[in-house]
Amino acid sequence: MIARLRADSRTLPILTLIVIVFGIIAAGNPTFAQAGTYAAIFAIAAIGLSLLMGNVNQISLGQAGFFGIGAYAVASLTTNWNLPAWLSWPLATLIGIVVATLVGLGLGFIALRFRGHYLAMATLAFGLICVGIFHETKFLGGAIGIEDIPYPRFGPLTISGYPAYWFAWILALGAALLTLNLLRGRSGRAFEAIRNDELAAEVLGVPTRRYKIFAFAYAGALAGLGGSIYAAFLGIVVPDAVSVPLSISLLLMVVLGGSGGVSGALIGAALIGFLDISGHQFENTREVAYGLLVIIVVIMAPGGAFGIIRSRFKASSAAALPTCHPELVEGQPQSHPTTATPRTITMPDTSAAPLAVSHVTKRFGGLLAVNDVSFELTRGTLTSLIGPNGAGKTTLFNAISGIGRVSEGRVEIAGVDVTGLQPHRIAALGVGRTFQNARLFGEMTVLENVVAGAFRTERTSFAADLFALPSSRRSEREATERARETLARLGLESLASTLARDLAFGDRRRVELARATASDPWLLLVDEPAAGLNASERAALTADLLKLRDAGMTLLLIEHDMRLVMSISERVMVLKFGTMIADGKADAVRNDPGVVAAYLGTAG
Repeated sequence: MIARLRADSRTLPILTLIVIVFGIIAAGNPTFAQAGTYAAIFAIAAIGLSLLMGNVNQISLGQAGFFGIGAYAVASLTTNWNLPAWLSWPLATLIGIVVATLVGLGLGFIALRFRGHYLAMATLAFGLICVGIFHETKFLGGAIGIEDIPYPRFGPLTISGYPAYWFAWILALGAALLTLNLLRGRSGRAFEAIRNDELAAEVLGVPTRRYKIFAFAYAGALAGLGGSIYAAFLGIVVPDAVSVPLSISLLLMVVLGGSGGVSGALIGAALIGFLDISGHQFENTREVAYGLLVIIVVIMAPGGAFGIIRSRFKASSAAALPTCHPELVEGQPQSHPTTATPRTITMPDTSAAPLAVSHVTKRFGGLLAVNDVSFELTRGTLTSLIGPNGAGKTTLFNAISGIGRVSEGRVEIAGVDVTGLQPHRIAALGVGRTFQNARLFGEMTVLENVVAGAFRTERTSFAADLFALPSSRRSEREATERARETLARLGLESLASTLARDLAFGDRRRVELARATASDPWLLLVDEPAAGLNASERAALTADLLKLRDAGMTLLLIEHDMRLVMSISERVMVLKFGTMIADGKADAVRNDPGVVAAYLGTAG
C-alpha cells in the first residue's frame, strides 16, 4: 500500500511537469490543446473510477451517468439563469457535483446488494437509465440536447480554447492531490483493508458498507465535476455523448493506466484523450485498436502503465513506512522508544460480565450447529473453548462477533445487547478477533496490517483525510506508533516491512494476534492460534497470550492443543455437536468422562 502511494507521490510531480511542457508546446497547436483539455476532463472522472476499482474492488459501468449529471446541470442552469458570468458556472458546477454525489450515495447503497458481474450489470443499468432520462426530458433538450452553453468567465478571462487547457488541468491535478490525500489517510487504509479482505476489515471495526458507499459518492462527485467542465468547454451536451461508450472509455483509461492510484488514471486519460482527438482519421478501426491494446496490457502489464512505473520504485519503497512516520531505512528498524509489555487494558465501568451468552442457538437449515449454549466470562481471565472438529466452536465465535446471526438467544458484551449487530459495531465496543485460518491483508506489510488493526482508535474523518487536515496526520502518527509498540511487545519488529503474503505460517499467526490487539480490546476471541505451529512458536504464542491476560484482557480461546489449553486456561468449556457438555477448571474437565468420550470415543 505505502509502496504504491510513494510511487504515486513521486510520479505526480513528474506528470505535472509533463502537463506544463505539453501546454507550452500546445500554445501554437489547437489540436494538441484540445486533446490535452479532453484528457484533463476525462482524467477527473477516471480518478474516481480508479479509486472505486483499485481500492475498493467495486466496478462501475455507469460513470457516464454521473458525468452527464454534471454536464446537464451546467448546461441547463447556465443557459436559463441570468446570473453574472463569474458566478453562473461555479454555482451550476457546485449543484451538479452535489446532485452527482447524492445520486452516488444512492447507487452505492443499492450496489451493496450486488457483487462481481451483477454489480457491473446494475451500474450499467444506472447509466442507461440516466441516458433515457436525458433523452426524454424536454427541459434538458431531449434528443438534441442543449446548445450555446456559455463559457466560464472570470473577469476579462474567458475559459475557452487554449486557456481551457490550463483551467482543466489545474482542476484535474487538484482532484488528483485530494484523492492522494484521501488514500494516505485513515479512509485510504480502510479502502485497502476492504480490497484485501472485506470480512477481516469489518471485524477490525471498519464499517465496510459505509466506506463502499463513500467510494461510490466520491467517484460520482469527480465524474460530475468532469462533466461540468466538459459542458462548458464543448458548449453543447447531447445524450449520446454521455452514454455507455463513455463509461467504457473511462474503464479503458483506468485499465490502461492502472487502477488503485491517481497517476494511472492521469496517464490512461491522457493516452485515450489524445488518441480520440488525433485519431479521427482511423475512426473505423479505433475500437479494434483499443481492444487489442487492452488485451496486450492485461497480458503483458496487468498493473497498467502505472504498474510499470511503480515497479521502478519497488526497491526503494519496499521497506517504506507511512510517509508521515518514515522510521525504517533499507528495511532495518531504527532505535525508537517501545514498550516491552502490553498497555494496560481498560474495561468499561460496569459490573456486567465481559461476555454473556444466553441460550444461543444457531441453525443452518436443518443442521443444528450450536444448541442452547449459555455462559459468562470473568474479566481478566483466559478461558478455553474446546471440542472435536465440527463441534460448533467457530460458529459460536461468529455468532458472538456478529459474523453470523443467531437463530435464538442473546449475546451481551459488558451488559450491552449485541445480538444481530454488525461486526464493526461489536468491534467498536472493544472486542478483538482472530480467525481459524489467518486472514491477513496479503498486499499490505506487517506494519500496515497492524496499523489497520488500530482503526477503531483513530479519531478523524473522511473530510479531514481529503484535505490533509492536522487531525488526519496526527491520527496516522498515533496509529503507526501504536502499531510499532504492538509489534515490539510481540517481538515482531524485524518483520515490519515484510508483505503479509510472504510470512511463514507461524509468523502469520502471531501477526494476526498483533493486529487484533493493536486497538487494546478488552475482550479477545482467539481461534486456534497454535494450529500448525512448532514447539518454539507455541512457546512464543503461550507467552503472548499470558502477557495479554496479565495486562487485564479477557480472552476466549479455541484450541485443539490440549497441552497448551491445560497449561494456561483458568477455565475450560467443552462443546460436542453444538451442545455444552462440560464447563469448569482445567483438571476437572480433563478427567470428565463425557469429555474423554467426546475425544476418544467409548468402547463398543
